Amino acid sequence: MSDQQEQHGLLAVFDEPEALERAVERLRGRGFTALDAFTPFPVEGLAEKLGYRRSRVPLLVLIGGIVGFASVFWLEAWSVLVNYPINVGGRPLFSWPAFIIPAFEGGILGGSLCGLFGMLALNRLPKLYHPVFNAPSFSLARDDRFALLVMSHDPLYDRTKLRRLFRDLGARAIEEVAP
Repeated sequence: MSDQQEQHGLLAVFDEPEALERAVERLRGRGFTALDAFTPFPVEGLAEKLGYRRSRVPLLVLIGGIVGFASVFWLEAWSVLVNYPINVGGRPLFSWPAFIIPAFEGGILGGSLCGLFGMLALNRLPKLYHPVFNAPSFSLARDDRFALLVMSHDPLYDRTKLRRLFRDLGARAIEEVAP
């Protein structure tokens, strides 16, 4: 078994968010792509530096809202025109203004459900286990430290060079993460 298959990656823990950001910029500048960061609070701009793209959840919410609106509107129109037409007081069967409010509510429901399940699917949740949870120094990232993980499937991954680079960047702890 090769070195890359025996481990999930290399985890480095930093004392402050600025050090983590410098490490991410340096690694991205050298061409690393399989990076992940763990912080006790959100760090502004870190996601962009890690190379994350814009989320597709808003598009999913829009599609779900349109489908929900159209489905409820069609259901109402079909029920009064085809399924059970009743002429009440000489009014027209297709009185579309009365259909708008329930259709709007259907759009809200469709958008929220599509957004929820789309977010879960795009984030691959629920994910009850991650290899980094077993790393003893990962617990520091939950309290007051900032961790950076370079995954072993990165094409430029070299454990010894990364250890040296992390030491140069001032990492508090460097640890291999087993799968």
